[in-house]
Amino acid sequence: MAYIVIAHGAAVSGYFESNPLWLNALLIIVLSGWIFTDNLVRRFARNRIWCVITRHRVRACLTEMRTLNWSGNLPFIVGCFSTRTGQVIWLFMRPGLSAEDLENKAETLASACWARTAVITRSTRNAALVRIDIDRRDPLSKQHIVSPLLNDTSDMPEAAVAEDAVMAFLGPEPASEGTTDQPPAKSGSGETRTRTAKTKTTAAVNDGNTVVLGVNGEDVSDYV
Repeated sequence: MAYIVIAHGAAVSGYFESNPLWLNALLIIVLSGWIFTDNLVRRFARNRIWCVITRHRVRACLTEMRTLNWSGNLPFIVGCFSTRTGQVIWLFMRPGLSAEDLENKAETLASACWARTAVITRSTRNAALVRIDIDRRDPLSKQHIVSPLLNDTSDMPEAAVAEDAVMAFLGPEPASEGTTDQPPAKSGSGETRTRTAKTKTTAAVNDGNTVVLGVNGEDVSDYV
């Protein structure tokens, strides 16, 4: 746009002076609508401008952070591409540099690029390739997600919904405490013992003594 104004400013002004007033007004309205409405050309121009700005800001940030090798070379910027949330930049680390040189530098890169966050990821196939995701916007921030599970309780006041009932509904069902008693086993001395699978029990014997049984039905009376 600046190039057109500087190089062809006289020709453009002469064109508008030769046209009638109503035609100039119509051209201005059409041009303004094309610029401010959301269309394919406008999105492409906006994304391309942000890619150029992000590429420049990343290079300036790497220079200020002194991310250089011994020869004084910066990482090579392979390309900058537009995404739904911002831009992504691919770096090729020159000899003497690696992804470790960019550790804990995500906040610095995000601040330099005027972005929300920055995520640095090393390629799993080539250690020299590093990806930097510059997130400028959240695509879900303007969307209101409504859950159909709240239809039954959306009109009820908060005091009408008991927290205990909600937690009981969301939590797992308690296991039923059924009896796991096994048939009584007889020992050699005529003792009758009751076995359980999980807890130790006591069983009465014929001579009035008490026998304590363990998990496997063993007599643990001497250890109690």
